[in-house]
Amino acid sequence: MAESNAFDQKPEITKKAQMKQQIAKLIKKLDSNQRVVRQQAEIELVSLGKPVLSLLPPPELVSSNSVRDTLQRIRKQIEKRVAKDSIKASTVNLRGKHSLHMIFIKITEQTGNLLDTANLSKALLKAKIDVNFVDRPFWKAIDDLSRKRHLAYQINSSNGHLEFNQIRQNQQNPLAETTYVCYSGPFRIEIEKFLRRPLVGSKSRELLRTTFLIQVEPRLRPLFLSYSSSELEAKGNKTHKLLPFNPYAKYELPLGEGGKNLKFSMQWILDRNQLPKTIEFQGRLKMELAAETLPITFDHLSRSKGALRRRGNISVELIDAEKMKHDFKQNLNIRIALSYDYSGPAFESHRTWIYHNRAFLQNPQGKKYWLNGSSQTTLESTGKISVLYQFTDLPQAETSYQFTYLAPTLITSAPIDFHFEAIPLPGKNVVDD
Repeated sequence: MAESNAFDQKPEITKKAQMKQQIAKLIKKLDSNQRVVRQQAEIELVSLGKPVLSLLPPPELVSSNSVRDTLQRIRKQIEKRVAKDSIKASTVNLRGKHSLHMIFIKITEQTGNLLDTANLSKALLKAKIDVNFVDRPFWKAIDDLSRKRHLAYQINSSNGHLEFNQIRQNQQNPLAETTYVCYSGPFRIEIEKFLRRPLVGSKSRELLRTTFLIQVEPRLRPLFLSYSSSELEAKGNKTHKLLPFNPYAKYELPLGEGGKNLKFSMQWILDRNQLPKTIEFQGRLKMELAAETLPITFDHLSRSKGALRRRGNISVELIDAEKMKHDFKQNLNIRIALSYDYSGPAFESHRTWIYHNRAFLQNPQGKKYWLNGSSQTTLESTGKISVLYQFTDLPQAETSYQFTYLAPTLITSAPIDFHFEAIPLPGKNVVDD
């Protein structure tokens, strides 16, 4: 088995080595005396796309100012293209009769979205399903399968995988025909609650409270959702606009690691004397997200103080690692400094927390310890972010940990457009519990 794995990996290793050599030759040509050679090398590097990003040299190792500027321009062009492509819906192409297990494998291979089927029975995973997916958007394919096999799903906030569960016969299918769902790029938007509530102080008016659930493809890392009341519209009977309860409100919601299952609510005012039969919702939200997350690892913490690790245009320095023993447990405080060379996100003081919310320790046996204590960020005068992690209640006997920071990169802004038509107005006796 080991020999087979090594054999299977050889073509991939060879391909990566060839790519590295090709990029090195093209970078050398960027310093050519001939303009045509320089221009052609730049065009070829840009055309190679995303693999180039991790293989470009750091700026301080490039002696030529003109080459350094060209590499910066190349990186920006590739990052812009990759980020733009990332906010498109990933698609599934699969036809014929296959086991559910094989269908999930193909979906992961084609979309990059990780699926967790550990809670599904072997019999269910082996059962074959006839599918006809032709450029089927990821979320639509998932909903198709969930309806056919009576499945429920949610994104696991700790590992980011889409986790499936089988619905029992006596349980209601969350994807019943009455579910209101629309799709926008890599986003799935669902009306989760639709309620009428009394408006305190008014006998002639009441509130229509709508809770939306937004789910993001697992391959993406959401950071912030922003929207304003003026951009979200509700109409009664397709013609009469409802007044928002807070018409001038603007919102920015930090999403954290559970942000791939985001809920938010809006309220509109209903006139009890002119109640519509149906409601239509439409609007636009904006989500800031990271199209890629790069793991940056430090081995042997006790010997890695001052070490600098670089991935792409991100640099992380391990400033300090301090152990504190308590009874049969120990705590570990780790401080790092984070910086982007160029074309990275702006470090705004109220947003620095997004750079610390994913990190873990790993022991020599491979067991991971996700951050379970507090974390603090500081915006340094040098433009760096200083982050302090506090891991608590670790086994005291363990003396050697590996630390991994998951850095958000290729940060971009994506619009979320939604439109729900002719939704029946709920009964007046419905109240929010």
